Amino acid sequence: MASLKAIESKEVLKGLVDFEPEEGLAAVAVFDDYVAAGEAGLAILAMGNAYWIILQDGRYVICVVENRYTAVSAELDAIAALEARRVGGALFEYQEFDFGWLSFALYAGVLIACFVWQESAGIVSLGQADSVAMVQGAQWWRAVTALTLHADVVHLASNLIAGMGFAFFVCRFFGAGPGWLLILLSGIAGNVLNAVVYYPVEHYSIGASTAVFGALGLLTGIGLWAAALDPYHRLSLPRWLIPVFGGLTLLGLLGVGDGTVDVAAHISGFVCGMVFGLLGACVQRWVFVLQHWSIACAALSLGLLALAWYARVGA
Repeated sequence: MASLKAIESKEVLKGLVDFEPEEGLAAVAVFDDYVAAGEAGLAILAMGNAYWIILQDGRYVICVVENRYTAVSAELDAIAALEARRVGGALFEYQEFDFGWLSFALYAGVLIACFVWQESAGIVSLGQADSVAMVQGAQWWRAVTALTLHADVVHLASNLIAGMGFAFFVCRFFGAGPGWLLILLSGIAGNVLNAVVYYPVEHYSIGASTAVFGALGLLTGIGLWAAALDPYHRLSLPRWLIPVFGGLTLLGLLGVGDGTVDVAAHISGFVCGMVFGLLGACVQRWVFVLQHWSIACAALSLGLLALAWYARVGA
């Protein structure tokens, strides 16, 4: 609901030229847009009072009968005070950033290029996540390289589509460069966690889906922080459960399949992303500074991928 600001009739006259309400009416509020005026009107109707909206000099003046002026004005003032407390309280406030079309093109380009490369060079065994090699052999670069490999075209296409969908909202919250970097870090951390969980059992996995579900986890972490800051339901269990339940529902619908699906990797990516999202939401205002370094964040993401493959191929 838009903020309501009740004002005195004389203030309406002061701001509007040649405004004279009809006989028996008094101006109780003025708004710059029709939607806000309509919402104020609904509040007046809820009191059982009639109202009139008069367009004057491009603004919407709400009038009521003179003998109801005091009661209606007091009600609108009370609503305005309540709205002011909500805006000025601990509600979750955030800045939206440009999601960056170029970053999505780079994401698709990198995954498609790596898929073409793996088909021609047979590099799957070199870059796949391997629990034993990562934990026992300290080949941690596999946590990065595995994100760029896919089993087939369908696997690739699903991660491209789902990844772009979740990344859109992540990038709107963190910005294109920092957003994609957080998604990549969530995927890397997810692969590391997955390897640690499976070790010493041999386990192999490939695909960007760990990062895709890391993006889902980032959104869930943001939702957790938003729920925690609601001053009217602070630390209320149902409010905490809403974003978690939503994220787990999507994880269950999209991240669990037949025996070829690495469910543990999806869960690991989701959990790591949720932690990063919660921490990132805490300092989202600071992310504004990172927008000046958006290109550097994107370069860091690409650099991590290139460095990991260099370490793997050169090993």
